[in-house]
Amino acid sequence: MSITKDQKLEAKYGLFTAISMVIGQVIGSGIFFKVDDVLSATQGNILAGLLGFLIVGISVVFAGISLANYAELLPREGGILSYVNYRFGETASYFVGWMYMSLFYPLLTAVLFTVSGIYIAHLFAEFMNFTPTNLHYSLIGFVNLLLFFSLNILHPKSSGIFQQMTTVLKVLPLIFIASLGILSVFKGDVNEVNTFSQLGNGVQTQSFWLLVAASFIPISFAFDGWYIATQISGEIKNSSKNLPKALIIGTISVMVIYIAYYLGVVFRMSGEEIIQLKNTYITEFARKFASDSGALLMQLFIIISVLGTSNGLLLASIRVPYQFVNLKKSKNFLNLDRVNKKTKMPLNSGVFSVCAIIFYLGFYYLTNTLPFFSDKNFDLSAIPIIFIYMVNGALFLGLFKLINKDLFQGNSLLKKIMSVIAILGNGIVLFGSASAANGLTYFVVNIIFILAGFLLMKKT
Repeated sequence: MSITKDQKLEAKYGLFTAISMVIGQVIGSGIFFKVDDVLSATQGNILAGLLGFLIVGISVVFAGISLANYAELLPREGGILSYVNYRFGETASYFVGWMYMSLFYPLLTAVLFTVSGIYIAHLFAEFMNFTPTNLHYSLIGFVNLLLFFSLNILHPKSSGIFQQMTTVLKVLPLIFIASLGILSVFKGDVNEVNTFSQLGNGVQTQSFWLLVAASFIPISFAFDGWYIATQISGEIKNSSKNLPKALIIGTISVMVIYIAYYLGVVFRMSGEEIIQLKNTYITEFARKFASDSGALLMQLFIIISVLGTSNGLLLASIRVPYQFVNLKKSKNFLNLDRVNKKTKMPLNSGVFSVCAIIFYLGFYYLTNTLPFFSDKNFDLSAIPIIFIYMVNGALFLGLFKLINKDLFQGNSLLKKIMSVIAILGNGIVLFGSASAANGLTYFVVNIIFILAGFLLMKKT
């Protein structure tokens, strides 16, 4: 069937589906395994962590408002790559596509599959006499990667069903823990050590606001993914109105849920205890309320949530190389533009992507085990998050020229004010990230990868 330029995608999704898309893409595994990183960054200061959630959350809300302007201009095409191409041209979209293929998607996918290994290993440890190590996490993550890759390639419909199921299940433990925290406040059952006057774990070496800034990197990881809903902008009914509403309502909802979850945890566990337990803090939290059965149930919920998020990223990752080589500025290599006739999937693209993910699985293992990285608390997952904030910041700045051309409906002054707030919020997060430990290193790595993109760029 031929496709003409005038053919439009069918508008089949309503406002509720769009909101669910925003919430479902953001809420995943990040919030579960980043709270301990937040408190480590703030050196146990609970209030600094809370302010970090507020600042990053508000910046995400205004970022969503600003990005929705591009959806108004591009009702048939969505996503960051399309917006960059429209505003800055083919060269800029090439480099974003390159970063998606070489760094952003494979690295994030590798991190999340490793996280799935963390929780599965600790679940096995409940029944078997062994102590989980980083090697266990990586090996289980590797096996999960191969299993879900096979599922996506051989039976993509089953993968889609699993994805829909996990979207609902992963919100339940967050609401449960948030409710426990709220009930604790009303009952006056909050532990005295868990007050906002707490200065930390007694080893603070930085000023309060630097501690707040240090929390931005792990919190930004937890909030990542809200912009994915723009991918289906052409399939949302009355997209110019419903997509902005979905981005606003969705991001506000996530911010409220995350803050409530954070408070629910820190009202019942000290910052020092969470830091010491690391990623297993949530299991011990559940054990306090419902003994071993509660801990087991919580682990199962989290494993399903992490696997759902991992599968969603893998689903996108295996298509990214195919999309990259089809950009006008990209060189075609390894026949990544081929689609398998039987599976109707870009098999070469998928294999290339999985190889990249396996590479990052290995490197993530090294950063967690080699003293050169672990002694410096090097966080590999921070690198792609900084990249997407840089791209979004450029898009927000680029709005002013479009607004001045009177391309949008509505109050142009209000749009400019919203864009300014989005830029400020984005800038604060980037500045805070740069000032945090290893922050400048994360920026340098991004720049090196961007420059490496010239290797596969067509010469004109």
